[in-house]
Amino acid sequence: MGKLAIETRGLSGGGRMSATKLLVLGIVHLSGGAHGYQVRSELQSWGAESWAKIKPGSIYHALKKAAADGLLTEHAEPGNSGPERVLYRATARGRDEMVELVRDGLRRTHDPDMLNASIAMLPMLTRTDAIAQVNERVARLEAELVVQAEWREHPNRDTPEHVRDQAELWAGQARTELEWAKSLSKRLSEGAYAMADDPGSWRTVPDHLKMRV
Repeated sequence: MGKLAIETRGLSGGGRMSATKLLVLGIVHLSGGAHGYQVRSELQSWGAESWAKIKPGSIYHALKKAAADGLLTEHAEPGNSGPERVLYRATARGRDEMVELVRDGLRRTHDPDMLNASIAMLPMLTRTDAIAQVNERVARLEAELVVQAEWREHPNRDTPEHVRDQAELWAGQARTELEWAKSLSKRLSEGAYAMADDPGSWRTVPDHLKMRV
């Protein structure tokens, strides 16, 4: 299938790792500081293991890696009648990285794990920024549909007929996602959601939303 296959196939483990990193950074930021088990518990309550394919072990790995990369700080605290616990807090670099990951997930196609994670953290962006990233997704999907239409109209003669049906599936998925992205852009333009530059945004977390540590 050549060019079409390259442009339409999904990403593998990299997307899941980026989604885990984004959600871990987001939860730590939203909490104002959290222990590993609190991050895990929060993501489990969101059902992230199903819609972002996040595994419990990957959460702790992401926390340690983010701390090593300077995206989180680690603070050892005495445990409740047990070993020391590590409290994580987001650094300025971590918050910047989180915002960039949200942007990337919104505009990148064929990575549903990253898209789902970015939607979960959508209010981390300013309204103008979010609209720009979603509109970039719209443009990419429209371009992909043009390529897919050309391929279906002039398929490689060596391509099996059943594989051509696979291309029809991809085109249907792209059309559905395109309509969704256009709708999201419209809702954002009309003022939906409290974004980072709106009153009550997630960027500055009110005390009542912070986890107990």
